[in-house]
Amino acid sequence: MQCVIFAAIKTHSHTQWALVTGAASGLGASFLKGLARRGYNIVGVSKPGDCVAEVARRIAEEYGVKSQGVDLDLSEKDCAEVLKEEMHKSGIHIDFLVNNVGIGGTSEFIESRPEGNRLMMDLNMQTTVNMCREFLPDMAAKGEGYVLNVSSMAANFAMPYKSIYSASKAFVRAFSIGVRGEMKPFGVSVSVVQPGAMLTNPVVIEQLRYGSSMARMSAMTPDTVADSTLNAAFKGKAVIVPGTKNWLTLGLLRVFPRPLTTAMAVFNYVRTKKKAAAQ
Repeated sequence: MQCVIFAAIKTHSHTQWALVTGAASGLGASFLKGLARRGYNIVGVSKPGDCVAEVARRIAEEYGVKSQGVDLDLSEKDCAEVLKEEMHKSGIHIDFLVNNVGIGGTSEFIESRPEGNRLMMDLNMQTTVNMCREFLPDMAAKGEGYVLNVSSMAANFAMPYKSIYSASKAFVRAFSIGVRGEMKPFGVSVSVVQPGAMLTNPVVIEQLRYGSSMARMSAMTPDTVADSTLNAAFKGKAVIVPGTKNWLTLGLLRVFPRPLTTAMAVFNYVRTKKKAAAQ
């Protein structure tokens, strides 16, 4: 399917630009805000209908930077290439790339739909790979740049009822660490962030209500996650886990035997489902 760029992109020379995917709301919008506050001009990318241009414009006005909004379905295989070509034509060099776009969800695998599974794998893994492949060469040629890939705390464990999601985020983590080693000689820093539970929207907040007490206690706002993550990325940190409670949780779960963490995931899923059904 042919990808279409819906928002016009103007040329701005001798400026630093940051590009964030999945930028219309939640963590992506918070990354736009954090980068604009740090003086970057911002390009927000999100699927058609998300009004990302308006989100980016409001943020840019608040912080006195330039902005562009790009309506683009990044699940289509050629869209990273199309986006890169449009940036080149417009004279925009991306100095900071945030691969935030992705989807999650909790369900029983045997009840999942193939098209949904394919979309999750494409967005969470292939899109991240494609975006890095398109934008890293220019950063390497320039001798500087930052890439931040968004993984998850779920990357550390095989999680029942989040089987594809946790596996896809484990891929993002491993891929990022590998590419980081390749890009270090070029002066380009590649980081991966593993956020825990976030208070992103009413649906997620409602889900946390029925979830584990550990998730509720460690939940953070997207703005807090983005700010902490960007500070660490600018310091060149490889793997970023925002929040002290998330670090402690990660350390605790790592000492548990795998059968126990699997059983805990099953227990939490069943309990959450029962609580939600009882409401």
